[in-house]
Amino acid sequence: MFAAQLLRDTTMGRGEALHALRHLPLSTRKGLVSFDYETRRRAEGRFFEAAIYELLRKAGEDNPRIQYIAAFGADAPVYIGQKQGIWYSRDGGIRICSGGRVRAEIDLLFADTFGTIYFAESTIVHPSPSAFIREVREKTALLSDLADGRPVEFLYISTTPPPPDLYPLFVNPGSWIVLPDLLLYIRELEQVVGSPRKRRALPHQKVVHGQVILDMEPVGALKPEKRDGLSSYIQRFFLK
Repeated sequence: MFAAQLLRDTTMGRGEALHALRHLPLSTRKGLVSFDYETRRRAEGRFFEAAIYELLRKAGEDNPRIQYIAAFGADAPVYIGQKQGIWYSRDGGIRICSGGRVRAEIDLLFADTFGTIYFAESTIVHPSPSAFIREVREKTALLSDLADGRPVEFLYISTTPPPPDLYPLFVNPGSWIVLPDLLLYIRELEQVVGSPRKRRALPHQKVVHGQVILDMEPVGALKPEKRDGLSSYIQRFFLK
């Protein structure tokens, strides 16, 4: 898969690691060097998520096939309106809304010029397979429905290979990416994680409000004909 290979081939540097810190509140940054195991692991999970977003920002700068990247964290816009489509939490988390309520939250969202939508879940601890598989399939169907039936592909990003029980997620269509080195950068940042850092947005030509991705017109392919929203959602859910 194009997106999975792109993220595998993009290298992380200290600059991207420092940029990842801007998405984390001071309490989470301090947690990265906490002596308490549970506190540190929760903070590492948040850093891993932010680091992957920065990795995608870097990949998108040079790859013409990436059309849009949904803003995340400190880059998330302040928006007040109807809860439909993409909605942001106070800390910049990407949420999927329908019918005026939050239906799901995802870690990463972007699209290529052919109109394919990619969403990712990142983790440093593998989840319970049955519940997670059901959750991913529901999110896939919901995103496709909100994007008028455009194709949606799932990425699973972790620090270690996924267990075999998660393999059904990578059949139609989906990929997994192992990035074991991202957490190692925390050691290089130990001297600065406790210093005050503003949650400032950094400009990027492809970072947009996530709703733009659902509404976009594909450049490289025709947009599929829109089907009845509820029936298409149900059909895609049971076909997964």
